[in-house]
Amino acid sequence: MYRLVLVAALLCVASCKRTEDEAARARIFSPEQPVGELPEAKETLQAGQLADDPALARRVLHMPRREIDQRIGPHRAQQRVQFAWFRGPGLPDGGSEVSLAEETTLLEAPGDDFSVRLVNDHNQGFELVWVKGEAFVKSLYGAFHKRRTDRTDPLRIREQAMSGLATFDRLARGLKLRNAGETKSEGRRVVRYAVTGFGARAGEKETSDLPAVQYPENRTDPDTARRLEVWEKEEPVSVRGTLVVDAETGAPLACDLQGHFKVPGNAQGPAAELHLHSVLVTTNVGKDPGLKAPQFEPETSVPHAVKDPLRFLGKGPGAGPQVPAGEEPEESEEEEPAPR
Repeated sequence: MYRLVLVAALLCVASCKRTEDEAARARIFSPEQPVGELPEAKETLQAGQLADDPALARRVLHMPRREIDQRIGPHRAQQRVQFAWFRGPGLPDGGSEVSLAEETTLLEAPGDDFSVRLVNDHNQGFELVWVKGEAFVKSLYGAFHKRRTDRTDPLRIREQAMSGLATFDRLARGLKLRNAGETKSEGRRVVRYAVTGFGARAGEKETSDLPAVQYPENRTDPDTARRLEVWEKEEPVSVRGTLVVDAETGAPLACDLQGHFKVPGNAQGPAAELHLHSVLVTTNVGKDPGLKAPQFEPETSVPHAVKDPLRFLGKGPGAGPQVPAGEEPEESEEEEPAPR
């Protein structure tokens, strides 16, 4: 009797654990639920005071896209960025050059739905559609695939794809602005600013709510070290351009910025120079783009590199009875279809 009670208890525990696992799995792979309104989006910003308040200027120029969406509603934003790196331009061989031009189109719809498409002049790019808590992604010339919610971060991708204005301001160590007056753009009151210089926040350090990054063996690899060196040693040389801010909400709507920056050389390499041009245009404010989930293809089958070892172990798809040791498997005249 005691043994039967023990077995029943074990079965009950296993059943409860299985139920909990299934519930957790359903939560992980279910469509993501909307987070709700950001408290920052309800904050009143004085759009005409950016020239006199460097902290307010940084608040506006680094405003997250999700906050911009909640401030102005549905809209279309287009960003064009061109940059060219010159390393060692004074060397006898002229040094090296790396350049890239890319264009990003963002469509914001009600309910925090959006699509972002990025294309560069190297014939590369991607497109992401985020609709009703589900993500669909594709390469520039490929078909859409539905991406599991634990395999992508759509909000972060949107921020990175539309970070031209914030990146330019960070490289300039804070843009110095001059109020050029109010005007109207697409029926909205806007405040125009002229860029007069750089270094408005030269003495300030970038802060973050996240803890410091811990690198393996307490040291950075060479590539990461070079990227960090750019932010630490980069010096603005010249900047110019214009900025347009929505007068009612304080959201940045447009910019046309050009700058020249340099990174001093050291014993390990020559100096480097960067030419950067960043343009942002916002249109169709308040108009729903009508985003819908695109047609997508199912995930491709498991590659042979994974399928064959699993079949050998009797665990793969279509695994049949194992051939006794010492016997060669019979050759099948019917070939397996190649994975798409």
